[in-house]
Formats: sequence, C-alpha cells, structure tokens
Amino acid sequence: MSTPRWICKTCGWIYDESKGDLDSGLAPGTRFEDIPEDWSCPLCGVTKADFITLEEYAAQRGGSSAPKNRPPRAKGQVGGEDAVVIVGSGIAGWTVAERLRARDPERAITLICADDGCVYPKPALSMAIGQGRSADDLVEQSGTDKAAELGVTLQANTRVMGIKPADKRLMTAKGNVKYGQLVLALGASQRRRPFEGGAADDILRVNDLASYRKMRERLDSGAQHVTLIGAGLIGVEFAEDLHAGGHRVTLLDLGEQLLGRLAPPPLAARLLQALKPQGIDFRPGVSLAALERGGASDCAGYRATLTDGATLATDLVISAMGLVPNIELAKKAGLLVNRGIHADPADMRSSDPHIFVVGDCAEVDGRSYFYIEPIKRQAEAIAASICGESALFECKPTAIRVKTPSLALNLCPPDLSVADLGHWVQESENGTACRMSFLAHGKAVGYALSGAEAARASELYETICRQVAAN
Repeated sequence: MSTPRWICKTCGWIYDESKGDLDSGLAPGTRFEDIPEDWSCPLCGVTKADFITLEEYAAQRGGSSAPKNRPPRAKGQVGGEDAVVIVGSGIAGWTVAERLRARDPERAITLICADDGCVYPKPALSMAIGQGRSADDLVEQSGTDKAAELGVTLQANTRVMGIKPADKRLMTAKGNVKYGQLVLALGASQRRRPFEGGAADDILRVNDLASYRKMRERLDSGAQHVTLIGAGLIGVEFAEDLHAGGHRVTLLDLGEQLLGRLAPPPLAARLLQALKPQGIDFRPGVSLAALERGGASDCAGYRATLTDGATLATDLVISAMGLVPNIELAKKAGLLVNRGIHADPADMRSSDPHIFVVGDCAEVDGRSYFYIEPIKRQAEAIAASICGESALFECKPTAIRVKTPSLALNLCPPDLSVADLGHWVQESENGTACRMSFLAHGKAVGYALSGAEAARASELYETICRQVAAN
C-alpha cells in the first residue's frame, strides 16, 4: 500500500507521510491529519488547509474541471484581435492562464515565452542541491502539456522585442502578434554590479531553471568551493543548500549582518550561530572587487580579490544580490514605470487600459511582491477583470519563511512606509526560540520568529494584517 501524499495547491510542494518534514520538526511517519494546524508549506508558506491529496489533485486536473470546448484559436493561431496574450511562462504567467481558463472556457489565450515554457516550482531552486535534484527533476509538466491541458496556444522560445500599445500589437522574433488584452509576466532579474577582472562574465546568477541547470553542471564534478555575493534571503538559502550538497561556502555581503533589513539583528545573529558549525564563512562588510581565472591552488578555477584587499581561491562565484523587476519592455512602450511596472490594485491594470501586469515585474502602491501567494491573488484580479468581474488585489504585509534547515525562521518585515517610524521589541527568548515584534505608533506591524516560535507565524500574520488594515 502506497504512503499517502498531499500536494500544496499554491506551489505544488508534496508532503509525503513516509518522509515527514524534518525542517519543521515533523518526523517520518507523521500522518497529515496529525500535523498541527499552524504548520505551513516549506516552499510558499501557505497553511495546511491549502493541501489536498495527490489523488484529488489528479482527479481535478483530468476530470470535469478541464474545459471541454477548446476555443478555435487555441488550436494554433497565435494571438488575435480578441485574444488574451500573456508574455512570460513563470508561475505568474501560467497562473493567469489557469485563472482565466477557469472563469472562461471559450476565451482565446496565447502564452509567449523566451524559454520552453515548462512548469516548475521556482522556490525549490534554493533547496534542490542538498536534495540531489537535477533541473529535470524539478520539472512538473512540460510547456506543451500545460498548454494542452488549459487549451491555450503556446509560442515557446520566442523573444518579444517590443510593444505597440496604439496598435495593440507585439513585435516578436517570429513576427507580429495582435492582442485584445495583454498580460505582462516579465519577472525580475538578479541585480547586477560591475566587477573587475577577466573572469567577471563567469559569475552565475541563478534565478530560473536554465541558470540552475548551468550551476548544477558546474558543481557535478564533486565537492567545490563556492563564493556567494550577497547574504540576503537568496544568499543564505543557497549557502546552506550548497553546504548540504557537500560544498564549501564563503558568503560575502557589504552589510554587517545576514538577511539585511528583513530581520532584526538578534535573529540575524542567531542564524549566523547556526551556520558557523557548518563551516559557512560569512564575511560582513566585504564584497567582490575582481575575479580572474586561475586560483591560488591546483583545484581552484578562480582568484577572487575582495573589497578589503584579501584574495580567495574559489571554484565558482554566484551572485545573489537581490532582484530587480524587468521593466525595459514596458518602459520602451511608454507604460508608467518606477522600480516596477505600475499596476492598479483594483485589477492589476497598467497605465494602458488593455495591458495588465503580474508578478515580480509589477509595482502596486510603490511595492513589489516577489512571493507566490500574492502573485496568485494578482492573477485572480486580472482574470476577474478580463471577464468583466472584480477581485481587488489586497496589498497585505509580506510573510516570508526562510528555507534554512539549521534554524527555522519566519519573518514579516515592516512595510517601508513605516520602517523608519518604529523599532523592534523582543517579546520572548529561550535558546534558539525568539519572538520579536516591530512596533510603529504603538502597534505591531511586523514580526520575526526563530526556532520553536516560528510555529506561531500563521497566528501572528493574521493579527498583523488586521492591524495594518485598520490604519
């Protein structure tokens, strides 16, 4: 008899009862029914209520929920004057297609992407090395199969060169594409800084499946030394994952602590203490200055010169300096852009009435949302608007589960609008367990939890949301 397995409806992570969830303290053999209600998905942070059995999931995908009347243009025509055209095949793009198809079985939908359109859980990229998962292991469904399932036209491996809003037309490497409504799911890219040295172009930036595949190819030859630039969320997650995969890690950051402004100093210090026994070498106040080929030892491929003048022999350098929304396509088209592409929270519509924005590239009320849960709600708002309905995107605080097995961490950093108007207060402390609240105007508008206190994240998040909504 097979062991029961449950799947997260938001991100696709699977809970296998035979394996449990050791990072969350669930031993192998823990039945799903016995998991505490405040447990959350290790990938996207949603609650236990957002899981269903794999059997139910398979039935939903193959059963009556699938559209039976495929729109004529879904069988091959790319775009059209009344078609919805989605640019981008990440979680944001495919979720818009799903939500739109659920509301309208007949709508003509085209999805255009620069890659093959395959479906994979992006949050898994920073925990897959330690699990021994290749890029192919992460793929949940091919783009072709996903398109067939939803009844949409997929034009893969196609780069969009420009947008002509007045003509409602895209210019692509394979020709012009008309649209009725356009959805930009352009994502974000790793922040770039210029570095000196003849090997500066060899620095990897891992932000999608293709770049993860390239990193795995570089690491598959055996244990290596990896230098990570940036000790924010992605940097610390990759550092621990690389160590779990048998590699030595040096972590650089111009700041003085791990996780930057996401975490208060006491919790950042706790995480550092948890990482030190693993041999992860964190160097605060230091970054890369130059990278040259040919290390100081026979096994090292590079010689890194740091901003403090020190040199380092290393086999691979990975940049993890944060994300920057991809806005160039929208900017050239004359759309309103700031850090991201402006979107109205009422329906995620851009400054052009026929163009919508979703995911990492979007900016709502001055904020960008780089996490799965808000992206799903943005997609729902777009699908509702296109179908003549309404589903306001609510700008909620950001809840973050840090994927560091050595120390459980759940964070809800204060919004930038109040970050300078308050301070962190320690509520409780017991060994690795710590609970801190960020108070602004006497009210809690953020939290930081470590160790056993991390289990309180769902409860505290609801409280924070109510506090913020009341202001």
